[in-house]
Amino acid sequence: MFDRIINILLIESDLAIATTLNGILLQPGHNIFVAKDETEALELVALKNFVLIFLNLDMPNTDYDRLIEKITPETKGSVNRALNTTIIVSSANKEIAYKTVTQNAKITTFDYLMRPFDPDIVHVKVDIYKRLYFKHQRVSQLLETILPNETLHEFQRFGKSSPRKKTNCAIMFTDFVDFSAKTRNKDPHEIVRKLDQYFSHFDGIIQKYNLEKIKTIGDAYMVVGGVTEEDPFPAIRMALAAIEIRNYIQTEKQTHRAFQEDYWEIRIGIHIGDLVAGIVGQHKFSFDVWGHAVNIAARCEQHSKPNKISITEDFEQAISPYFEVKPRGKIKLKNQGEVDLFFLEALLPNYSIYKEGRTPNADLRKQLKLPTADLEGIRNYILTRLKAELDEKLIYHSHEHTERVEEAVLKYAQLENLHAHDILLVRTAALFHDAGFLFRYHDNEELSVDLFKTVVPDFGYNDEEIQKIEEIIMSTVYGNKPTNMLEAIMCDADLDYLGRVDYHVKAELLFDEMALFGLTLSDQERIRKQIHYLEEVHDYYTVAAKNTRGPGKAKRLAELKKQLKE
Repeated sequence: MFDRIINILLIESDLAIATTLNGILLQPGHNIFVAKDETEALELVALKNFVLIFLNLDMPNTDYDRLIEKITPETKGSVNRALNTTIIVSSANKEIAYKTVTQNAKITTFDYLMRPFDPDIVHVKVDIYKRLYFKHQRVSQLLETILPNETLHEFQRFGKSSPRKKTNCAIMFTDFVDFSAKTRNKDPHEIVRKLDQYFSHFDGIIQKYNLEKIKTIGDAYMVVGGVTEEDPFPAIRMALAAIEIRNYIQTEKQTHRAFQEDYWEIRIGIHIGDLVAGIVGQHKFSFDVWGHAVNIAARCEQHSKPNKISITEDFEQAISPYFEVKPRGKIKLKNQGEVDLFFLEALLPNYSIYKEGRTPNADLRKQLKLPTADLEGIRNYILTRLKAELDEKLIYHSHEHTERVEEAVLKYAQLENLHAHDILLVRTAALFHDAGFLFRYHDNEELSVDLFKTVVPDFGYNDEEIQKIEEIIMSTVYGNKPTNMLEAIMCDADLDYLGRVDYHVKAELLFDEMALFGLTLSDQERIRKQIHYLEEVHDYYTVAAKNTRGPGKAKRLAELKKQLKE
C-alpha cells in the first residue's frame, strides 16, 4: 500500500472550505497538507513533491497569476520540483475557474471544480489524475531502466538524442561458463528465475558504483563506465564492481556445493578505450555503445577463466596503483593478434576495509566521489547477523521486522522529501534500532547503539553522522519523544503497523513473543493493554503518518473497544 500514497496540497484560506474538502479527500492513500495563504503554499511546494494541488481562486489578497506560475512545474522560476503535478482550481464562479484552466492548460495538467463541492465529482477527478500519475510513474521507471538519465532528459526535451564519442571508457562483459550445457535439460522457469536473481544482484552492484548497464544478451551482461556519468576514475569503479560480482558468484558456488546442488561460474573481461554512444531504434529503442574497444572487451571475457577477471594491459595501467594483478602473458585474441592480458585479483590492502582486498575504505570512496558511508556494506553486515543470531523466540522482533521498518522509513522519507544524506542517516538507524535484541530482550536500545558504534567506523561514517544516528535510535526508547524530523520518521516507521490493516496479526505476534520471554497476559489483559497504549501513550509525529496511518489506528482502537465490550 505504501507505494500508492501521494501528497496532496489544499491552498485554502477559508477553514470551513478546507475542512470540507479535507473530509472528502481523507483516505489512507492521501497525505494531505493545508496552506492558508500564498506564502505557506510556496514554502510547502518548495519542500515536498505534490501530485495534486487544490487552489481556491476566491481567496482575498492573492496574486493568482504569480502563485500559479510558482507552483506550476514547467514554468520558469517555479519553486515546484515535482515531475508530474496536477493543479485543480475551484471557485463559486464557473467563468473564473474555466478561464484560469484555459489560460494554463498548455503548460501543465489543469482542471477545475465548482463550489460547493460534489463529493462524487471530486472522487472521480482525483481517481483519474491518480491513475494518470501512477501510469506516468511506471512509464518513467521503465524508461529509466532503458536510458541513462542524461540521455532520457535530452530525449524528453528534444524528442531525440545525438550520438557522442567518449574517451577512456571502461567496458566490462560477463558470461556464465558452459551455460548452454548446464541449462539444456533444466526447467525454463528455473533458468529465468536464476538469471533474474544473478542479474538483479549485478544491477545493484553497478548502481552502487555509478556505472551504466548497457544490456543483457542471453546469459551475457554488459556494463560501461565513463560514458553517462561525470564521476572520476571509471576504471577503478569498474574494477571494484567486477571484484564484487566475482566474489558474489564464488559465495553462491560455495553455498550450492555445500547443499550438493548445481552451481554456475562466471567469466569476466574488462578493457578501456574510446567508443561511440547513442540511441538506436525508433519504436523499440535502446541505448548502446560501439567501437574497437567494445570488441576487445568481449574477446577478453571469452579468454577469461571460471570465476576470474581478465583485463587488458591498457586497463591494468589505469588501475595498477590500487589493485593486485597477475600477468597472464600474451594471448591471441580473434581479429586482434597477441595481446598482454592480466587477472585482476584484489584491491590493495591500503585501500580496503579490514585490509581484505574487496571493499573500498572511506578515503578511496571519497576519491571516487562515492558516498563515504558504505550503507550497503553495513546493511549486509547487520541483516546477516540478525538472520543468523537472533533468538528463534523473537517472532515479532525478527529480521523481517527490521526490513519492514526500513521500508517504512524510505517511504516516509520520500513523502517528506528528505535529502539523500538524511535518508542515509535514518535508514541506518532503522537497520540498527533493534540490534540490541541480539544480546537481551528488555532495555536493549543502548546495546543497539553500542553495537552500531563498534562496527560503523569501518564503514566510513564520520563522528557527526554516528552521533545523529545514535540520537535517532534512542528516540525509539519507550517514553522518549522525537526532537526533529529524522527522529519523528524513525518513531513513526517503527510503529507503522499500528495504523495498518494487519495490526491485529502483528499485535498477536508481539504478545505471543512477550509470553515466550515470561510475560503472560489473558486475552482481556491484552485488549486493555492495547487500548491504553493506542489511546493514552502513542502518537504519530509526521504529517504523513497522521494522514496515512492515523485513520487506520482509530479504526483498530474502535475494534478493540468493541472486543472488550463483547
